[in-house]
Amino acid sequence: MRDFILVVFVIGAAPVCLVNPYFGVMMWYWVSYFNPHRFTWSYGYNFPVALFIAVPTLIGAVFAHKSMRSLVVRESLLLGAIWGWFAFTYISAQKDPFFQGHMSDAAYEMSHISKILLMTFVMLLVINTREKLRGVMLVTAASLGLLAVKGTIFGLRTTGESRVWGPPDSFLSDNNALGLALNMCLPLLFFLARDEKNKYVRWGLRICFSCSVLSVILTYSRGGLLGLAVVLGAITFKSKHKVIGTVLLMTAVLITLSLAPGEWMDRMTRFMKGNLDSSANQRLVAWETAWRFVQDYPVTGGGFDTLPDVNVFQRYKVRDLPEGFPSTAPHSIYFQLLSDQGFVGAGLFLIMIGSCLWSLWRIRRMCRQLPSASWLVSYTHMIEISILAFMVSGAFLGFVYLDVIYQMVATVVVIKILFRKSITEYVTQLEGNATSISLPEEVAMPA
Repeated sequence: MRDFILVVFVIGAAPVCLVNPYFGVMMWYWVSYFNPHRFTWSYGYNFPVALFIAVPTLIGAVFAHKSMRSLVVRESLLLGAIWGWFAFTYISAQKDPFFQGHMSDAAYEMSHISKILLMTFVMLLVINTREKLRGVMLVTAASLGLLAVKGTIFGLRTTGESRVWGPPDSFLSDNNALGLALNMCLPLLFFLARDEKNKYVRWGLRICFSCSVLSVILTYSRGGLLGLAVVLGAITFKSKHKVIGTVLLMTAVLITLSLAPGEWMDRMTRFMKGNLDSSANQRLVAWETAWRFVQDYPVTGGGFDTLPDVNVFQRYKVRDLPEGFPSTAPHSIYFQLLSDQGFVGAGLFLIMIGSCLWSLWRIRRMCRQLPSASWLVSYTHMIEISILAFMVSGAFLGFVYLDVIYQMVATVVVIKILFRKSITEYVTQLEGNATSISLPEEVAMPA
């Protein structure tokens, strides 16, 4: 019955996505993050839900949008450049016989990231109002938040002795990936709840926020735990009640340490004391091997999934992996970028992230002088902390091709476009006003 409902719903939604691509974008993020088909047991499990949503949404967006000039900002150009670089390194790696061992995996990754980036640009085409931005952020937060609610229920049933995992056969199936995605979702849940007027939606977001914190802890991900500490600290710093927030944060830490299961405490305690287990040692070997490899391929790297290639890893390993593993993933977005995309790709990615953070800070500063755009301040905070979560947790987790980060970059572009729109409307209002009011000097059209 569950399979039937899902398939009928998705097929029925397809024509709606065609005539209303904004609805299609929200459906895309719901399918991408919540993975509803992975909660079925029969034919719905492998039903191509993403295809049924993406194709009509793409067609509808192309025919519905009249001009793309407004989308040309620094971050969108960088995002396009990175997509092009991914394609270039993939093609370059195909020509090198040494990399043939991971070309099948690279082909999958190239297809996967291309779908993500294509729909990311579709999002830019259709999100052009405050209401639409709020809607897609609510869908994103709710989709990941509901996974956290499910994870929390599972954690309570097992008294925390079992790890929380994401939907099977999805990009969130790994406990580390789920922890990273939930960390990036936490600021969305917090700021959306803070500004929400509907009390039922507000409390729903707060419940998802609390469950997300617990679920990150229950993933047993040490990178996730580090990111969680940074995210909660940043949210506390940006909140209006810093003292109360600090007290609640410290209380939560004490409760966690008091009630945490023995296996969780043992895993985290060894890490904090510097007693590295096989997993931590595996990361160190992977990082050193990635650095050694990129010295020989500094420009293009080896294409997607280079380090897990046994032939590559065995040639460049600095020492054997613990427990006799022949190869391993890079376990860090930074070393993953270096080994997969070379210094150029890593540089482009970091420039894009730096550009996003700079733009968010600058827009937030200018919004103080432009009251009509003050509503954007909360969005600048939530996206800034979300990116920060990715950069911190990602230092120990190899998920640089995670959907969420590219959506956050696209959201920065949307924020800039909407801020430009606010400036234009304000200037138009001034031109029709006989008073001597003028645009504040600090307010400028963002690049």
